[in-house]
Amino acid sequence: MARNSNTELVINGIKVDSVNEYNVATALTNLGFEFAYQYYFGQRSIRGSQIIDFLVYTTPKPTPLFVHGEYWHSGRYGMEEVLKEADIRQKTRGGWSPTVIIWEHECETVESATKAIHEKLGYN
Repeated sequence: MARNSNTELVINGIKVDSVNEYNVATALTNLGFEFAYQYYFGQRSIRGSQIIDFLVYTTPKPTPLFVHGEYWHSGRYGMEEVLKEADIRQKTRGGWSPTVIIWEHECETVESATKAIHEKLGYN
């Protein structure tokens, strides 16, 4: 993770969607987790495909991890998220761990993101 010359936040060469995702990436790195950022699940640009914020390479199975804002991922938008999680579960058929969600209020700082990761993923 780094800031480029324009002060944009970057994770693994990809411009970050939010400071919350940057905090989660920093915490994952500090805790020694390996991960893919903006992991394409399915074929790009094909209906039914989706982007997983982080695919964390946990043992024994990788864990899809999403960073959700309360507005876009709750209420009427929340049902779409439930369907996406069910799709991941069905398509991976037990090959991945259950989806983990870290809400924006849980990752406003690197320290709070670290705490949320400890609680939801455990120690690496």
